[in-house]
Amino acid sequence: MKIKILMLVLLMVVFSTLLCACGNTNTETNTETNTETNTETSTETETNTNTQTEPESTEIQYKVKVVDYKGNPISSGLFIQLYKDGVELDGMKKANQNGEVTATLEKGEYTFELVLADDSKEYDVSECVLTEKKPTKEIMVYNKQEESSLKIYPYDQETGDTYPYDARFVKEGATRVDIDKMSYYVFQPERGGLYKISYISDVALTIGYFGGSEHFVFPESTIDVVDGAYTMDIKDSSISTQSGGSVRIIIGVKSLAVKECILVVERIGDAEAELERIEYAAKETPKEICKYNYLNYGLVDIDVTNPDLKVVYNENDGYYHLGDENGEIVLVRITTAGKYLVPFCEILETANLFAIIYDENDKPLHSEIYNSMIEAYAAKCDEAGVVPLTRELEYAIKNLGEYNGWWGDNSIFNSFTADEDGNIIEGEKITVDPETAWLFACCYVNETAKGSETSKIVITDTIEKTELYVKIDTGSEIFFKSSQQIKATIVIENVDGLVLTYNGTEYTADENGKLEVTFENTLPIEFSMKNTTGEIMDITFYYNTYLG
Repeated sequence: MKIKILMLVLLMVVFSTLLCACGNTNTETNTETNTETNTETSTETETNTNTQTEPESTEIQYKVKVVDYKGNPISSGLFIQLYKDGVELDGMKKANQNGEVTATLEKGEYTFELVLADDSKEYDVSECVLTEKKPTKEIMVYNKQEESSLKIYPYDQETGDTYPYDARFVKEGATRVDIDKMSYYVFQPERGGLYKISYISDVALTIGYFGGSEHFVFPESTIDVVDGAYTMDIKDSSISTQSGGSVRIIIGVKSLAVKECILVVERIGDAEAELERIEYAAKETPKEICKYNYLNYGLVDIDVTNPDLKVVYNENDGYYHLGDENGEIVLVRITTAGKYLVPFCEILETANLFAIIYDENDKPLHSEIYNSMIEAYAAKCDEAGVVPLTRELEYAIKNLGEYNGWWGDNSIFNSFTADEDGNIIEGEKITVDPETAWLFACCYVNETAKGSETSKIVITDTIEKTELYVKIDTGSEIFFKSSQQIKATIVIENVDGLVLTYNGTEYTADENGKLEVTFENTLPIEFSMKNTTGEIMDITFYYNTYLG
């Protein structure tokens, strides 16, 4: 019995020990589990805290860069003023050596202006905007368009005639220019060199060289244009001379798509070797002033398209004659305009009349300047603006025409077709034989129908003493009539063999060769002059009228 009780007690002790052991194990396990759980939770919390996004900045960096047409930075004397909603931000910022100004500002839209030390420069103000999406802007600075202009006379394809056009000057560098369909600009270099003419535009334009004289602007470009650019070789001798002006380059710009572009004139190198320059002097000019604007004779332009045209040099008088050596003297218009070109003297006012002379292998020998020679001939012109054609004038005109292309690809000879109403509908160049083309400015004196008994020469009223000329053939009589007047006086000096008839009365020169007649009549006065000598008479007479 005692043994059973003892065994029962032992079993209870063992059982109690096992229960305690199990209890400790669960506690440890729970503790570890709780600890791990807590650790993971804590770690997760820390992880969530570390990956949270930083607050987004409200400021960004804005930048303006200023360059020239080549992309080179402009920094000297450059400041930039920023604006927000039209209000200046504090202080102008000076550009660094890279032509840049940066500023960190609140996000938004800003405008800016350039403060330039050179007031001859400008830029596109409409481009001066910075935004959050486009915080960087590059601005080009270029020349302001010149106020000065040159009146040129381009060819109008629609009317078939020239018209006055005020072409603005542009300087070396880049200039923003306006385009109105076909526009012209003038560059006058200040030094010789190889010049490149080009443009900057988002669209393709038509650009070209239209000559060097405002008096004859080519109807089409006369130079090869490659990738929107062409080059010009300007010699130092073409810049200025004592007897003429500097060379000019007439630039044509055409577009139907845009109204403006950046025109660029860049000196890219030195000119090719200078040719010897020869000032061509006149040697054959007439000794006296020629008078060919006779009242009863007219100047008739030579028809250079006539296949039978022929001029012959007369060794005796040193002039060319029409048809044969005894025909009408051929005259050249020097100070007055002919049918195809402005007066030579008008060109001399602003440019050189020169040509480059080549050998038989087309190698340039030298350049010849004809300004002095033309001026010498101009001094011998009368009111009609003509002088007789000499061999040296022939030489100069031929060289000028061939070198300047006056009867080449840009011929000065043009003809036009008109519709029934007289509107020009087509213009085309006239093909003229180079053998006769050089006579384009020539004319001759030809007797007109005026001066006959049925078609009298009209003398208009003048209270100033006026000089007039008439040419009277041997045995011929020419007739005159005046405007309404009361009294008039005619004086002819150094004349013999002339008979003036008025109201049935004949008047001749006195013993001193002077013929003076005073007319009085309330009706138009009529009188005649007759040559009674055996030679042609060139009569110079003076008259004035008294109107009461």
